[in-house]
Amino acid sequence: MCGIAGAFGVDDSGAVEAMTRAMAHRGPDDHGLFFDAAARVALGHRRLSIIDISSSGHQPMAYANGRYQIVFNGEIYNFAALRVELEALGHTFVSHSDTEVVLAAYAEWGAKCVERFRGMFAFAIFDRERQTLFLARDRFGIKPLYFATRNGVFLFASELKGLLASGLVEPRLDRDALWGYLSLGSMPQPRTALAGVTMLEPATTMLIRRNGTTESTRYWDVAEASTQWTEELRGIDAPSAAKRLRALLEEATRLHMIADVPVGAFLSGGIDSTAVVGLMSQASGQRIRTFSVGFDEDTGVVDERRFARLGADRFNAEHTEVIVNGNEVAEHFDDLVRAIDQPSLDGTNTFLVSRAAGKSLKVALSGLGGDELFAGYAHFRRLQRGAEWDRWLGAKTLRRRALRRVPGRFVRDRELLTATVAERFAMLRVLSSDAEKSRLVSRELAQTSLAATYAPLMRHGLDSIAQTSYVELRRYLVDTLLRDADAMAMAWSLEVRPVLLDHVVAEFAFALPPSLKVSARGNKAVLIDAVRDLLPPELLQRAKTGFELPLQSWLAGPLRDRARDAFSSDAARSIFAEPFLRATLDDLAAGRKPSLRIWSYLMLVEWMRMYGVTP
Repeated sequence: MCGIAGAFGVDDSGAVEAMTRAMAHRGPDDHGLFFDAAARVALGHRRLSIIDISSSGHQPMAYANGRYQIVFNGEIYNFAALRVELEALGHTFVSHSDTEVVLAAYAEWGAKCVERFRGMFAFAIFDRERQTLFLARDRFGIKPLYFATRNGVFLFASELKGLLASGLVEPRLDRDALWGYLSLGSMPQPRTALAGVTMLEPATTMLIRRNGTTESTRYWDVAEASTQWTEELRGIDAPSAAKRLRALLEEATRLHMIADVPVGAFLSGGIDSTAVVGLMSQASGQRIRTFSVGFDEDTGVVDERRFARLGADRFNAEHTEVIVNGNEVAEHFDDLVRAIDQPSLDGTNTFLVSRAAGKSLKVALSGLGGDELFAGYAHFRRLQRGAEWDRWLGAKTLRRRALRRVPGRFVRDRELLTATVAERFAMLRVLSSDAEKSRLVSRELAQTSLAATYAPLMRHGLDSIAQTSYVELRRYLVDTLLRDADAMAMAWSLEVRPVLLDHVVAEFAFALPPSLKVSARGNKAVLIDAVRDLLPPELLQRAKTGFELPLQSWLAGPLRDRARDAFSSDAARSIFAEPFLRATLDDLAAGRKPSLRIWSYLMLVEWMRMYGVTP
């Protein structure tokens, strides 16, 4: 919905004004500034008007005779019901915005107000009476919020480029986060690409006092919250689970379509996005505007346009295909790097489709989260096999001894089966192993094993499917998919709403028995059963394939010169070892297709060059 920024401990508003200017793309409709010289606090806002698009929704917004001031990014889908409840408690409203409801809820319930919100949000509220600043982020981290402390000044913003624009944050790479990035192609939260800048974690609130002390609280956890469904789901059969899930999905879709502007959708041609469009069509009874990405060249990757058209035709959607070629990507590569905000392997597809959708829409619904919640990835089964092996043989040493006696042709995933659970997760999405990274880099880095980043996410008592879902939701989804989707879509003033991450739907899905998600019929069984009537038969027969961009073809073709220049730069030499750089340049010169990790490392180098970031 918006871009927010603020500073606590400043003598003027200049830094915050600069931060909001740097994020104008997040809110081209309006902007505002609040500054209290006595309290030394400044709040800035860029507005993308979606709910109550009148001037009544202007921010920063005041409440309770000016005691509270808020800057808010996101949407509270149940704001109308909360407003009725708050009115019964004596609160009055002058707008029809969800922002004012957030303010009243904070005035009534304090920090616990976030537990009542159904939506996606990142906001800051200044309390003049108590001289405190309160920050909050939604349960899954759909909306971003970065913060840093410099010389006694507490700063926050929706994007890193906002913090850099303040002039108070040094453009220096976080070398500890770099070690994780080289492994995964994204910065593992709460660390960021910038040293000393932290991302407020999902489902977390933070209270900052005038004396500089802070207090953080995690208010929700999907595994803990899902236990409320235990009794209802005890012994539930597949048809009953699908019926209950369908009702929750229909409710979530109606809520996610609340807006005072037109709402469209991304349609990839997969189960999740097609189901979302079908649910939208049923809820509204109107034609839905849909957008998908395809390629006008033979790149060796699956072009999903045909499958997207099946869904669009089924629901009579007003469908737009975004046709992309490598020359176009090369032409707009600087825009891509600028939009990503911090380096990432992912996000290019969202950048491309959002550029088209943002020309006519402000809101697009998405199917993000379906694979993580309903066991859509192939490795859910692989890790399930690993858990079964653990039950048979127990200790890691016993497993290794047993596997040594079995010929390799009879044992799949030998390395995975002999690993600890945390080590298994570290193997799933790795671009470069810990050993490989030691040879890649040109300088000493904090070499925390990748498995150590997963160890804190191991939850006692979860079955292997739920454990995998938990890790995917807390790592890949938040570090890569959601962060990139927000940055890339908001670069084109487009808000993305992931319907399947409605927290009520998520809690129910997480609590379902594993046999309803992964069965002999395939992965995501319960979700498919719940929306089967909405799906074209061809999608049900199609094997699971992830969306893929022809990054390797682009690097070997239209982007080859750009990549050669980047890997010859001082920025590249400040990170990577000469042997790796020479090998990469030789591959590019010979026209050999580079590995996907080269795209990830290219994004890192080009981001450093664009923002003048040093190691």
